[in-house]
Amino acid sequence: MDFMKLIKSLEALLYEVMSWIVFYPRTLFLSVARPLELMQYADTELDDVDEDRYSDTLSPPIFLALTLGLAHLVELSHGWEQLEGILADERNLIAFRLVAFALIPLMFSVRLLKLQNVALDRNTLRPPFYAQCFIAAPFALVVDLGAIFARDVPLVAGIGIIAAIARLLAVQTRWFMANGQLSIGRAMWQAVRAFVTALALIVALSMSMTALSAAA
Repeated sequence: MDFMKLIKSLEALLYEVMSWIVFYPRTLFLSVARPLELMQYADTELDDVDEDRYSDTLSPPIFLALTLGLAHLVELSHGWEQLEGILADERNLIAFRLVAFALIPLMFSVRLLKLQNVALDRNTLRPPFYAQCFIAAPFALVVDLGAIFARDVPLVAGIGIIAAIARLLAVQTRWFMANGQLSIGRAMWQAVRAFVTALALIVALSMSMTALSAAA
């Protein structure tokens, strides 16, 4: 009986992993071409039962994690310069990047709930966070690739990162306008504010990891 359960689990795992080959490109395309529609889709899908959620895309957190994993594969193929200390372990490095880039969806989600005067808890935070993961993934991909190729093509890498930031803020401005009932000026200010907060936390996290690596 236990053996059959194991077989069923492997069957489900294999199907899930293989489905990523189909649904990852689709989710990436939608996150770039129709970000606001995809964010709205994220909200509505959470109302479905677990088995039916995100049936035609990847789950937003998984999408973000896979994107960072793919970026790391590119980094390895390009000649990865191993870091020192805690981040010398690839697993720690990927986990650090996942937490760092997840701070961006988190800060935008918290900012929206404050604007809506909604009490912050695990249930109210989930919908905006999931929606935000959809657009954080392509942003993280461009930033990671820009960092990887900065030495070879610094101008192109720099332009790409700046364009990714500008696009992220533009989408976030429209998101705040739609969900926070704000004017374009106020929505833009909230987007910049949330982004700067996330960036400050990422810098603080990076400094903490550097200090831990030095002490190790």
